[in-house]
Amino acid sequence: MTFLSLGILVFAFGASLLKGRPFGIKVLKVIFIIAIIAVFSLLIYYSYQQYVAWQSVEPSKFLLPPYQAIDYFVKYVGARFFAPYLISLIAAILFLFAAKRLNKKYEERFFEPEELWFGALAIFLVGHPGWLFYFTSLILIYFLIHIFSFLISHFSSFRISLYYLWLPLAIFVILINKWLVELEVWKLLKI
Repeated sequence: MTFLSLGILVFAFGASLLKGRPFGIKVLKVIFIIAIIAVFSLLIYYSYQQYVAWQSVEPSKFLLPPYQAIDYFVKYVGARFFAPYLISLIAAILFLFAAKRLNKKYEERFFEPEELWFGALAIFLVGHPGWLFYFTSLILIYFLIHIFSFLISHFSSFRISLYYLWLPLAIFVILINKWLVELEVWKLLKI
């Protein structure tokens, strides 16, 4: 899953750099939908592989039909494979709608239209609980950039965009997942 998520994020980031601003909301919607289809297709494949693996080993085959109802297996793959991405998909959709609403209410002050889709794509692809670390890191970095720019520009106020930070930070969070999973907080948040 890591390589698929990284591939989609690197593709979207590279395409946004090559095309420049504005990137195009229609293209981002298509990338977001393709990402959802690709991730859940891979999860279905992982579920099939898990079924085959359990079927081929003596003790675990008793957890599958005809020895057990299919419920156990469905709950297992649901919790192990699907739940993290369902949670991050819900978080991404909630972010998308909340950010759109706030942006519209405050006359496009917070985000450029493409940023909403960059954020939703990133939140979805980092999975759960990675999206919590991603979002916390994004807010922290944005806060630090604001403090730094505020001090450099001698206290003048101007808008700082996260346009080129959404996707690289998601790539970074996915790359450090190996170390994040060792944290006690991660273990508490993981399903």
